[in-house]
Amino acid sequence: MQHGAHLPYRDTGRSADQGISIGWLNVQSLRNKTDAVEKLVRDRSLDVLALTETWHTDSDDVCLRLATPGGYAITDVARGHAGGGVAVIFKKSLKCSRVPVPTSSTFEAICVRLTSARDQVVVLNVYRPGSEKPSAQFFDELTS
Repeated sequence: MQHGAHLPYRDTGRSADQGISIGWLNVQSLRNKTDAVEKLVRDRSLDVLALTETWHTDSDDVCLRLATPGGYAITDVARGHAGGGVAVIFKKSLKCSRVPVPTSSTFEAICVRLTSARDQVVVLNVYRPGSEKPSAQFFDELTS
């Protein structure tokens, strides 16, 4: 990624009853954007950043560590082959517990419960590959 390049980031802001700042980014390959993702987290003072289309194939992938600023941790679901992959970067001051989600063939997902001394939020990060209209199977799996 070139210096100063823009990431198509969506800021979900701070909710009225939650003091946790959350953002979402379809990163379309974390490998060449680790510096930009780390800068985004710091510049926006995010507590949590959900990433889709990381394109990482293993939880030990170095791109996950490089994109995670000091004072933050990351949890992920790797795709195992090209494309896809989801992750959640979060401040280490938040207690993170994974929430199990059923296996799906039509989308990738990671769900976490993040807790601070005052706040709690559940983040469900979903990525549905492909540009075709969602199938009935997708909605059945999402409902479960």
